[in-house]
Amino acid sequence: MGLLPVSISIGVLCGVWFHATILIPWLTAWVGYAAWASFYYAGGDTAGLKKSIAANVAGMLQGAIFFWFWTSFGAGNMPLLSLLIGIFCFVMTIEGNIPLLSAIPGQFVGAAVFFGNLGGHIALHKGGISEALVNTFVCMLIGNFAGIISAKLPGLFKKKEASA
Repeated sequence: MGLLPVSISIGVLCGVWFHATILIPWLTAWVGYAAWASFYYAGGDTAGLKKSIAANVAGMLQGAIFFWFWTSFGAGNMPLLSLLIGIFCFVMTIEGNIPLLSAIPGQFVGAAVFFGNLGGHIALHKGGISEALVNTFVCMLIGNFAGIISAKLPGLFKKKEASA
């Protein structure tokens, strides 16, 4: 069977998640999908859920701090932006030494999703950093929890072996 059970689980839940974002336009589908992928990268289990959420939130929050710092002290200064990006990426990577943040790509996902989501919230919802942070956090949590559900759901349908 291989990937078939989890593929069905993911397919169904991804469709449900997308439909939820149609019914509630404030929710952002791709943010949840990115967090879902982060969950599977982090191990696809309960320990991976904790690492993925921690890494996503750390990246998202650091991305917001980075964005605030750059817009407050050097917006438009591309050499400064290059330097700050280098420092920012160094920090997210070195934090991988912290066990809870060891899923380093999850931090980059959190930061990238925040930056992408910030642009959408400014354009579509007239919101700013705080609204984008809240939306990113909510949608990433949903994506991570959808990940654990999609990983565990196939096990609910396995035949119980008869005891001898």
